[in-house]
Amino acid sequence: MKQHQAPLWDALAAYRDKQVLPFHTPGHKLRSGVFSTIRDELGEGFFALDPSDEVESEPYGNDFEAVLEEAQKLAAQLFGAQNSLFLVNGTTGGLHYLLAPTTGTVIVPRFSHQAVYSGLALSEGAISYIPTQYDPEWQIPLPPSPDQFESLLTQNNCQAVVLTYPTYYGTVPDLSTFVNVAEEHQVMVFVDEAHGGHFRFSSKLPKPALSYGVDGVVQSTHKTLGSFTQTSMLHSNNPIWYEKVLQARDVLQTTSPSLVFLAVLDEVRRTLAEKGQSLVENTLYLAHECRRELSQIPLLQLLPECLQSDPTKIVFSLREIGLTGIAVERLLRTDYNIQVELSDYYNVLALITLGDTKTSIRRLIEAIRDIVDRRSHLGSTPLPRHKVDFPPLPKAVMSLREAFFIDVELAGITESIGRVSGGFVTPYPPGVPVVVPGEIITAEIVEYLLWCLQIGWPVRGVEGKKMSVIKDNRDF
Repeated sequence: MKQHQAPLWDALAAYRDKQVLPFHTPGHKLRSGVFSTIRDELGEGFFALDPSDEVESEPYGNDFEAVLEEAQKLAAQLFGAQNSLFLVNGTTGGLHYLLAPTTGTVIVPRFSHQAVYSGLALSEGAISYIPTQYDPEWQIPLPPSPDQFESLLTQNNCQAVVLTYPTYYGTVPDLSTFVNVAEEHQVMVFVDEAHGGHFRFSSKLPKPALSYGVDGVVQSTHKTLGSFTQTSMLHSNNPIWYEKVLQARDVLQTTSPSLVFLAVLDEVRRTLAEKGQSLVENTLYLAHECRRELSQIPLLQLLPECLQSDPTKIVFSLREIGLTGIAVERLLRTDYNIQVELSDYYNVLALITLGDTKTSIRRLIEAIRDIVDRRSHLGSTPLPRHKVDFPPLPKAVMSLREAFFIDVELAGITESIGRVSGGFVTPYPPGVPVVVPGEIITAEIVEYLLWCLQIGWPVRGVEGKKMSVIKDNRDF
């Protein structure tokens, strides 16, 4: 197959160029018409490239599905998969397609993305959690160990494990050992590689998950590789399970996916095939330069390389000058017009991608240096080093699926002790839920949540010091 081709992108552009008179959807009829404001922002070309599912491609009989299939085959070849699927609902959609068909036990690290939870809520499977361990200095979640995984495999009917590779902070699990253990127990391995699509294009980065022979991988092509937001790819090396993925896709995906989004994935794939290695190498160079210059700023701390396998994620802390990561993010946005990827109580994460330049990196470095100079001039004391005692995993008294769709009500945090959670309660970041639907809310959980709120740590699932509980308060 010829990677310099982009059959879907070219077929879409050809339909525009042919200037077919459309008596089909969408309603804008491929021109801006009355939508002048949208035209002024997006241009006339965006309308012309939005013809529902019509394309111009004589070799494929003008068949959109045939051209899409060819484009997906090219993606599979580039990324090293047997089958690839273009996604228009992000990695969330891909994880749903992978997990919805499960019927057995799925082992899940507790810090997994919420899409993993919602995907399993769509399934008939059960969940077994790997508790989260944290680095005591940086308070970031660490990947699970193969020993933790293997200890859970004694359960009956264990069907799959879901791993995050890399984590939001750039750490990776020992994927090779995980796959070996899983193969011994005939357990499938699914990988949330949302932040690792670029691994394919440099030997200086961790090996891509597909190279370990995992069964399914979902990548957020938009996060690190430059496609439009909400476009992702699912890659599979398990043809039997892939058929189930396609069935789930047919149920869960819109029957009118955006041709623009799908075609952009095709063109991005072509660009990556031609220039991916040089683009990612340049990204790594910029990331290393950013890290090098930040390391020279007094009192700034960088996440150690032993905790970070992906150098394109710049994680730093100004806690030594008394600033939380949340405060640094706010200062960067309000005073310097810079927005980072995320912040937590201690840390800030700035993401470097192939869209960055020397100029953008320079602006970030100078802004951070200026914040340190300003704060140091005023005088400050370091943030207190909190010893965080994360509550143990609570008992589940109903399945995630049952609790996900049951009637709920709001209750005060302290009044929720002993009740069954009707929602996810998650200090974010790092995004590890302390309780999920169907689990008992314990006194330890409430004490931890109150502490988070007291120090200003954002907690999703708590609004006005109230949280969701199921209405049925029977004795569990």
